[in-house]
Amino acid sequence: MSKLPLDGVKILDLARLGPGPHASQILGDFGADIIKVEPPSRGGEELTMPDVLRRNTRSIRLNLKKPEGREVFEKLVQEVDVVVEGFRPGVAKKLGMDYDSLVKIKEDIIAVSLSGLGQKGPYSQVPAHDLNYQSLAGVPHMTGDIDGPPKIPGNAIADDAGGISAALSIMIAMFHKERTGEGQYVDFAMVDTLLNMMLLQLNEVQESGVSPQRGETTLSGKYAYYNIYECADGKYVSLGTFEPWFWRELCGLLGVPEIGENQHPETEEEREAQKKTLREIFKTKPRDEWVEELMFKDTCVSPVLALDEVMQDRHHRERGAILAGKDIGEGFTDQVGIIYNMSKTPGRIRRQAPKTGADTADVLREIGYADGDVDALVETLSTL
Repeated sequence: MSKLPLDGVKILDLARLGPGPHASQILGDFGADIIKVEPPSRGGEELTMPDVLRRNTRSIRLNLKKPEGREVFEKLVQEVDVVVEGFRPGVAKKLGMDYDSLVKIKEDIIAVSLSGLGQKGPYSQVPAHDLNYQSLAGVPHMTGDIDGPPKIPGNAIADDAGGISAALSIMIAMFHKERTGEGQYVDFAMVDTLLNMMLLQLNEVQESGVSPQRGETTLSGKYAYYNIYECADGKYVSLGTFEPWFWRELCGLLGVPEIGENQHPETEEEREAQKKTLREIFKTKPRDEWVEELMFKDTCVSPVLALDEVMQDRHHRERGAILAGKDIGEGFTDQVGIIYNMSKTPGRIRRQAPKTGADTADVLREIGYADGDVDALVETLSTL
């Protein structure tokens, strides 16, 4: 089987929540050996992420409070390229797992701290979750109707985008290490990723001195040409018709060419009149009829898919962005595919998500423990 681009890269992953699992899944898809460290069993209560985020990883139990656990941890650090942790800021230092401690074990180690708000700053110790990070970046403020309250987006944006961003930060550190032989410390905060995702809106504040409001910007529904419309069957279509020639084409097909000549009405009344006209038109046919008529012409129209429709969408399936379990291998379920389509170095789903601790014995043997000691050590490491 062909070699993957990250074959030989070893990552010790102690970050069980947040962006950590997503970053590990991406890097694992391209060949990195991800060793996920799980805490001792608590009598059947396990806190794990969905299997799709744990594919291409290995799982070990490790009680880091026991001397045996500390010894195993230090042996693992000597063998890996990257250590990722997701503790609350300051905890890694107390545990002797901060960058200064890890460098003493392996000089060229890359240490990555994943947190919501970063390792320093006035908010660094604030307990928070995805919606809190979104709120501090202004995401809910710009989400929702013009006359309504801020809305919660439909996915964990900070975790999801943070995972993709965290994977990129690890690869940048790996690239630097390959060039110079130097490891480094990465202080990764999910809110920083969200701020970068909001950079256009924040730049507008900087240039105008005025904070944009939801429903009053192009990207939040100010104009008819960039909006969502309900159809006769209660389903929806979206318009992303930025270019004036696409807008004119769409309006002509809808039978209102006069609207196509005025893409940016100056008054709110004119803008609302355009939206009202389009609402009435789209309510005359079911969604899929509109999609058939408009999507494959120069209109920038697409259906708003429900999640079950996303899983079955023919475009996603044909590209491999959604994979059928039977096409991956025995025992796999349908799932999201590899994030990047690489012509020379494609990723691959090699193994299913492991049961918690399933790989402890194998990893212990790999780092030098004798077969005769492994069973007893597995028991020690897996209990409180």
